[in-house]
Amino acid sequence: MASIPESQLSNWTKPASDSEDARRERTEKAIRKAIKDSAFLSTLPIRVYAKGSYKNNTNVRLASDVDIAVEYEGIIHPDYRDGTTEEDVRNYEGSGPYAGPFVDNYGNAAMGQFKDAVGEALVNEFGSGAITRSNKVFTVREASQHLAADVVPCSTDRTYFSPQNFQQGIRLIPDRSPGHPVQNYPEQHFQNGVEKNKNTYLRFKSVVRILKNLRNHRKDESPLLDVPSYLIECLVYNVPNTVFLADDWGARTRSALIHIWEDTEEAECEKRWMEVNDFKYLFHSYQKWNREQAREFVKAAWNHVKS
Repeated sequence: MASIPESQLSNWTKPASDSEDARRERTEKAIRKAIKDSAFLSTLPIRVYAKGSYKNNTNVRLASDVDIAVEYEGIIHPDYRDGTTEEDVRNYEGSGPYAGPFVDNYGNAAMGQFKDAVGEALVNEFGSGAITRSNKVFTVREASQHLAADVVPCSTDRTYFSPQNFQQGIRLIPDRSPGHPVQNYPEQHFQNGVEKNKNTYLRFKSVVRILKNLRNHRKDESPLLDVPSYLIECLVYNVPNTVFLADDWGARTRSALIHIWEDTEEAECEKRWMEVNDFKYLFHSYQKWNREQAREFVKAAWNHVKS
């Protein structure tokens, strides 16, 4: 199997074009308008913002959806750690049970109602034929003026280590309960990615784009390359900064793959390897992937970039 030339790897490092960026901005603007134009949602504490590969600047040209979070801030879903209790937090914050508009027959927060309202707002803006509802997101179909988008209805989530110390993220609203909270930390992901990129002379995100492009262009001939984009970004994030100092893109990509392969050989790594947010473990029972799948991806990628 011929190795991918340096010229192609270099081309794959490029972010979105100006025209693609303009379509992304129009997509985000249209989704914000959909929420603002809803007579009901516009009265609530809601934050609409970009997340995912476009926000984090790890998207590849003409091959990424826009991810938009629609976060309801009228409730905080808590998770308590280190002996902290609900009573501790309520006494410190002075908060009480949820009293907003989304309640079930028992007075509990019913965030499925919020998700329904977001879906209705999107249909009103884009038309029913342009919106598809899935377990966690609404997908907005691509059109001439905007890109395809995954709209993520969610609410605020906090993991408390004490009443004063917490990690804040978002909690998704799946139609089918997975048996555990589905938590994301987009702000931490963004900040850590920026810092990693700066500390690697802007090479971290470029190597992520190379491996994403490799997956997109070669997965038909190497099916083991077909892993989630998020996993690829997290794998590269765990590579030490010094590895990115190699002379060219081929050497940098190979060095990153070697580190991932060697450092994930033993299951002990599952206690060290983290998502880009530096809060959730990358290899955990609730993930859609496992360590063995990540190693199969590395092995398949190596066959395309080995010198």
